[in-house]
Amino acid sequence: MKNLTLKALFISAIAALSMNVQAEATTYDQCITDSENLIALAVKEGSTAARAFEQKTEVSACMAELSKIEAKYGDKTKGVNPSSVMTPADRKKWSTLFDAIDTKKYKGVRFLQATYYR
Repeated sequence: MKNLTLKALFISAIAALSMNVQAEATTYDQCITDSENLIALAVKEGSTAARAFEQKTEVSACMAELSKIEAKYGDKTKGVNPSSVMTPADRKKWSTLFDAIDTKKYKGVRFLQATYYR
């Protein structure tokens, strides 16, 4: 009986954790997911199919997320590349989001190479 109760507790904990992870999809994560889906679709079916793909987020929402990352550093970013004053973790998030925005606009190295080398 004790073994059965522990299994049920373990299963319910995993279910609760998975629901929390799904509920916490931020705009940042959705932008990254959209860009990865576009690249995968471009590799598989070409740029026409990628352009027809319905994205979950608008480019303007992704740009707002980019501005939030830059806003942490205030006036330090004036006149310089914002990544030059960021911490390594923020720089990684910022550059990944910047690439995702380019992909969502059907530009950028990753998207163009995915369509060209198809």
